[in-house]
Amino acid sequence: MLSDRLNRDGDSEINMTPMLDVVFILLIFFIVSTSFVQLNKVEIERPQAATAEASHGTPSIISLDGAGRLYWQGKELDIYYLPATLRQLAASTPNAQLLIMADQRCPTGVTIKVLDIANQSGLKHTAVAADQLGSSQ
Repeated sequence: MLSDRLNRDGDSEINMTPMLDVVFILLIFFIVSTSFVQLNKVEIERPQAATAEASHGTPSIISLDGAGRLYWQGKELDIYYLPATLRQLAASTPNAQLLIMADQRCPTGVTIKVLDIANQSGLKHTAVAADQLGSSQ
């Protein structure tokens, strides 16, 4: 028995296959479960303004398409539900910023109504998105 221990090689081999299988399974899990953030799912052609300036921070975004449909966090929302949604935002986030991304073909009345609802909801920092005059999108 003692002679068997002395005759064995000192090289021991570690089987890496199970560890690599686990690593690849974890990699696949994280790739599949990752949610990819897309800033704006609605195609918006913003109007241009000479006084447009960059916004600081990360505002909540309301999108208005050319037909006047309203989108909140990428999902269509009826304007009837907007006051409650914005009141909840104002209550949960102090100094919340709201950015209205209205298509240039959107009816002005809809944009004004969304601005009015935002002001009535208690949001102090509301802006309408525009591109700098002369810049390309």
